[in-house]
Amino acid sequence: MTAFMLACYLNGVVEGAIYFKSAADCIRFSKYLSVQEYDIKGETQIYQCICKLVPNIDEKKVRVY
Repeated sequence: MTAFMLACYLNGVVEGAIYFKSAADCIRFSKYLSVQEYDIKGETQIYQCICKLVPNIDEKKVRVY
């Protein structure tokens, strides 16, 4: 199965990933989550999310929304 992975980064470090069947859903969540900034120990941390196409995913091992 082909899926779209929403990969989220906090200042360039991977923080999590969620898989979607629909590119539209992945992009919608990416736009919603990417606008966040956090102040950690006096430094502004930027939360950035992008969608990536994953050509082969095993639905038995990974939940796809």
